[in-house]
Amino acid sequence: MSTLAIIPARMASTRFPGKPLADIAGRPMIAWVWDRAVAAKTVDHVVIATEDDVIAEYCAANGMEAVMTSSDHLTGTDRGAEVARRIDADIYVNVQGDEPLIDPDSIDAVVMCLKDNLERGIEVSTGYVAVADDDQLDDPSVVHLVPTLDGCVMTLSRFPVPYPMAETMPRTLHVGLYAFTGAALQRFAQWERGPVERAESGEMLRYLEHGERIACVAVAPGSIGVDTPEDAAKVAKILAGGA
Repeated sequence: MSTLAIIPARMASTRFPGKPLADIAGRPMIAWVWDRAVAAKTVDHVVIATEDDVIAEYCAANGMEAVMTSSDHLTGTDRGAEVARRIDADIYVNVQGDEPLIDPDSIDAVVMCLKDNLERGIEVSTGYVAVADDDQLDDPSVVHLVPTLDGCVMTLSRFPVPYPMAETMPRTLHVGLYAFTGAALQRFAQWERGPVERAESGEMLRYLEHGERIACVAVAPGSIGVDTPEDAAKVAKILAGGA
């Protein structure tokens, strides 16, 4: 089965404008993400999906394929659905453009999770990691994932669910890696955003609100999403070997 990795990238970030081309350890962030996606064994083809000419020009000058997409998309998954209408593949994997430390093995794990669940009629997969420290429990930028006993997503929330009323249990956090069939991507793009997705600002909730199952798998810890210049400095230190 052919797999296309899509890296959504846009310059208009509220907290960190221009972050795809922000310098991290001597290279733009998007270049680090590109290398990680290319290194994934399950990935056959990688593209950067963008609405910005400046990102497309950088890609063209540096041997990275870019696809220009509409500026009207609300989420990276909507942007990926447009790419899927133009480039044929069996599986599409969304690799967040602000995850320069993402492990290629994590990409492979999410892709294989989808392949392993297709016979169950599941057409979407994602990843999770264990909570690393207590600060993450109250951080609204962190999304908590509750897995079912049969390896699917029960729920996603910015609240630290489940509530330990009777006893405690291991907490797991969502990782921004998603794999889809082309049909699942197109369904996503055609649906209206539901009230929970709008309230939580979490696009994968759209599948759950429309009654679809999402398979999930544990992936390698250690990736850091870059939302602020401070995050970029932290990642730069790691990439430079200082942590």
